[in-house]
Amino acid sequence: MNGALPRIALVGPMGIGKTTALRSLCGDVMASSDVPNLDRAAHSKAFTTVGAEFGEIDLGDGEHVQVCGCPGQDRFDFVRQWILSVSMGVFIMADVARPSAVAETLDLLAEMAVQPDPPLALVLSARPATPAQIEAFSLALSASPHGVVPILEADPRDRGQLLEAVGVLASMLSLQNEMD
Repeated sequence: MNGALPRIALVGPMGIGKTTALRSLCGDVMASSDVPNLDRAAHSKAFTTVGAEFGEIDLGDGEHVQVCGCPGQDRFDFVRQWILSVSMGVFIMADVARPSAVAETLDLLAEMAVQPDPPLALVLSARPATPAQIEAFSLALSASPHGVVPILEADPRDRGQLLEAVGVLASMLSLQNEMD
């Protein structure tokens, strides 16, 4: 990556907690693109992301990771495509209990697969879900052409859980690099 910081993207539907996760990981030292939500019919939240959001995580020992959040609305898919094209890893944030979660996740995996250098993906179950719901979601994903995609539970408000997920993704990337 020419000396550039490793980059992780946060993707998922509107309102799943991408900006919250970025704030949890990076604190207030982040570039946000939240504006008042004018489409309350689509989602009741007061603010929505309309562009790329950036932050940096200090992992200690001189190690840093850049984290980029993407807007969840389809009309901003060009922003998501750009961020995916420059990311090594991706957290797909999903509410695995929602009926639309499998289709949304498969769409995002398909977007990643067409990248010239596809990023490595990991699903974050960002809302409470039962073990049966997580298992059903996992089985549906594994039946797709994308194969097995790891799923971790992580509350977007919990920095510790998110840092554990970053550690898992870093290990996956390390293993992938060893295989290349």
